[in-house]
Amino acid sequence: MQSLEKEGKTVVCLVIDKIPRLLISLEEVSLCKDEALPVVTYLRDVMQMKIAMITGDNEHAAMKVARYLDIPSSNVTFRAYPNDKKRAVKRF
Repeated sequence: MQSLEKEGKTVVCLVIDKIPRLLISLEEVSLCKDEALPVVTYLRDVMQMKIAMITGDNEHAAMKVARYLDIPSSNVTFRAYPNDKKRAVKRF
C-alpha cells in the first residue's frame, strides 16, 4: 500500500475479520481538472491570493497535485475528513 501511495495513487483496502481481502489502486488519468492550473495561476498571480489545498487524499497524491499547481506544501492539508476541512479553512 505504501509504495502505491508514494506513487500518488489512492489505495482502498477491504479488511474482513482482520485480514486484508482486496486492494484497489486508483489513479486519475490527469492530476486534476483541465481548468485547475489556469484558475490557480490567475488567483495567485493576478489577484494576489494565497492558495491552499485541502483534500482527503493521501500525502503523496496531495503533494503531486500541489507541485503541479505550484501550491506550497505548507499550504496543503491531506487525509482530511469534513471536520478537518472546516478547521483548516478557519486556520487558513
